[in-house]
Formats: sequence, C-alpha cells, structure tokens
Amino acid sequence: MSYKKTKGLFSVFGSIFFGLSIAVLGSIFVYGLLMAYGRAKETRSWQETPCLIVKSEIQEFRPTPNSPFHYVSVVEYVYNYGEKDRTGKSIKRVDGPSSDRKRAEKKIIPFPKGKSTQCWVNPDDPDRAILKQSTLAPMYTLWFPGLFVVAGIGIALNAIRRSIKNG
Repeated sequence: MSYKKTKGLFSVFGSIFFGLSIAVLGSIFVYGLLMAYGRAKETRSWQETPCLIVKSEIQEFRPTPNSPFHYVSVVEYVYNYGEKDRTGKSIKRVDGPSSDRKRAEKKIIPFPKGKSTQCWVNPDDPDRAILKQSTLAPMYTLWFPGLFVVAGIGIALNAIRRSIKNG
C-alpha cells in the first residue's frame, strides 16, 4: 500500500470518527433535553390542590469545615389530598443548595409563611407535591444540539462519499 493511499485511508477514517463523535455528543444532549422536558411535562398532569405555607426560611450549612457556606431554601406546606392532610417540602421537582444567599432567598420570596397558594400533587404518589412547575424550555432549545447531530452525520457521510468517489 502506498503512502498516499494509507494517508487517504486514515483521513477517511478520521473524518468518519470525528463526524460520528460529534453526532453522538449532540445525541447525548438531545436525549438530556428530551428527558428534562418529559419530567417538566409530567408535572403538568398532576392535581392542582390548595395548600398553606407553614414554614419559609433559609438554612445555611458548610459541607466541610473549610468550605464556604451553602444555603438551602426551606419551604414546608400542608395540603389535603385523598381525605388526608399531608406535608410537602419541595418548591420544584429538583431542589438543591446554593452558594449564593440572595439566590436562595429569591426562591422563597413568593412563599411567605401563612400564605395560601396552590401546589401540584402527584396522583400516583400523593405524598409528593411541588409549589412551582419546571419550565418547558428544554423542548425549545432542542434545535441547537440537533444541529450537531445533523452536522456530525453529514461529516461522516461526506467522508464516506469522498472515499467511494476517490476509491
């Protein structure tokens, strides 16, 4: 095999590998966005129920003695579902600590203690409720990683087409 053919063969395989790698990475992000959209969409079918905020505060903690403080937005509310009083603690489907106190405070501002509001209860697991639904924005941003999938497949197909043409 001549040097030119070897170089061309590696170029073709490199282009195919690169294109497929880009397509796979784009597919991973597309999958992640579809899953996030599915989880957000699922809560839209949950039962809207009146609730009462009984606790609204910021708790701070340090994961380790030398780490900075983390702040947790704590909101507890009571609601009646299935003829039973229940307590909820989730603002959104996924809650987590923040290293910024102002961001944590911003989460609890709409839910002061004593406020009557609405929560969404999972009919399959009535002990699970949320005060705020997640955004459906992942579906609207799906096009961006989709471009990587299309471009990666295009690169791989173009490499194959060139190798057959020059073959």
